[in-house]
Amino acid sequence: MKHGDAQYIAARDAMAEILLERARNRDWPIEYGKLSELLAELGHNVPAHSVEMDHLLADVSRQESSDGTKAMLSAMVVLKDKRAPGAGFYRLAREEFGRKGDNVTVWGEETKRLTRDFGQG
Repeated sequence: MKHGDAQYIAARDAMAEILLERARNRDWPIEYGKLSELLAELGHNVPAHSVEMDHLLADVSRQESSDGTKAMLSAMVVLKDKRAPGAGFYRLAREEFGRKGDNVTVWGEETKRLTRDFGQG
């Protein structure tokens, strides 16, 4: 799978559907491993802690909030041991989405946005 090819786009769209449904149902957080399993069930091989997973999560966040005003769906995805997002989430939040504060603040504010933007149903 290469960034932007048909296989990548199909995996991105499947990931977006999974995360949007879980956001609407307030069924989060979800561990990287579980997200990887759900994608595999749909025919997409995306290892939990891979560059592909990082790129897909970033692209799904960009796709659902192209102007940065909506919640980053990647905020829902957490490391099993830490029960918090990985470093890539915080880097994306600060560098591309303009989020400010320490990691606890950035993630806390993003979870509020998730509820506001997707969890009203």
